[in-house]
Amino acid sequence: MAGVLRRAIYPAARHAITEISRPIAFRASQAMTAHVGAGSGGRVGGWAVRSPPQDIPFAVKGLQHIAIAVPDLSVAAEHYRSVFGAQVSQPDHVDLKVTKVFVQLPNVCIELLHPMGQDGPVAEFLKNNPNGGIHHVSFAVDNINSAACYIGEAGVGSIPTGNPNIGASYKSEMFLQPKDNMGVLIQLQQITNRSRARV
Repeated sequence: MAGVLRRAIYPAARHAITEISRPIAFRASQAMTAHVGAGSGGRVGGWAVRSPPQDIPFAVKGLQHIAIAVPDLSVAAEHYRSVFGAQVSQPDHVDLKVTKVFVQLPNVCIELLHPMGQDGPVAEFLKNNPNGGIHHVSFAVDNINSAACYIGEAGVGSIPTGNPNIGASYKSEMFLQPKDNMGVLIQLQQITNRSRARV
């Protein structure tokens, strides 16, 4: 009798465990690629999917880069090149008192940041995080003026950077207050022919 029960219960239990663990990643990937009509909601693979509001006057075109502050720029660049096989740019000295190295992977750009002096936002970040870490994430948008107005009206603050304009009427980038974005420093960049990522 015990053998009969074992043969009947074990396959069912194994199937239940498999079904509990396997669909989670499957449903997540479905939700990420699901298309639900604007303003509507639905369920895809067990996940609730909500579309963005229809009145947002700008579009996020994708992830522009992930910026990582590092205590040693050459060591970090060589790590990404030799360990992950990434293309690595030459160091680029920019304003905000930082040096950048662009690390290109197939579907994302990583921006390694290192301060040129003892002050500035990246230097302050490394004082609090001496081993380095993610400094900010950057989204590409199609209209930074519209984004600035809409986000400001939504109560999300911005951080002045002093970076020059790329045109007469719009800025190339803006940073949003981490306290208004669940602790994440978010950069918005308008991607035009004159402001493409240098990778």
